[in-house]
Amino acid sequence: MENETIKTDRNNENAEMVNVPVILAEEPGKLELDEAGYFVITPQPEKMTILAKHYSYDKELLRMIEGRDAKSIYRTIIKHGWVSTLNHAAYLGQELTRAEIAMRTGFGYIQG
Repeated sequence: MENETIKTDRNNENAEMVNVPVILAEEPGKLELDEAGYFVITPQPEKMTILAKHYSYDKELLRMIEGRDAKSIYRTIIKHGWVSTLNHAAYLGQELTRAEIAMRTGFGYIQG
């Protein structure tokens, strides 16, 4: 949905002022399952790593990806094509980041 057009400066510095449309963000719709499977994310604070287990919908463990930070894990998953939708990739990035923050701060993590 487009809203009014406003002037914006992308860096709040001396960039050229341009008119651009403002798009209102939409609430997420119904969750669509990724045919590539699903991930269970577990912070491992004793090792300072995060473990992402990739399963098929038949509950078969396909692979485990372990890394020290969210970015390295989600980049590995995307690089290998283990997600097939943008929504799933965005969700994984969000959840892996939450798991990393929980691990580094000592807070609990429950996958959402």
